[in-house]
Amino acid sequence: MLTTALRQAAAVALVLGLSGTCLAQTTPSPGPTVPQKSLPVPKPGESMIINPTREECKAGWRPGLRWTKQEFDKHCAQMEISK
Repeated sequence: MLTTALRQAAAVALVLGLSGTCLAQTTPSPGPTVPQKSLPVPKPGESMIINPTREECKAGWRPGLRWTKQEFDKHCAQMEISK
């Protein structure tokens, strides 16, 4: 009689353990989310403006460049930060 009770207790423990394991499986949470920013895509016929290089930033802004002074300073400052 004791062996039957032990078998039943073991079976109940096994079922509870397996069901607890199944219920504990959850979907992992997604990693850090970054706001979706689309890259600027030029329209047909437009040329794409590429950020200044390190050498251009070291040389400094001058009239005739394809960026305004504010754009040039902003891009160069971001490049310095991202080093």
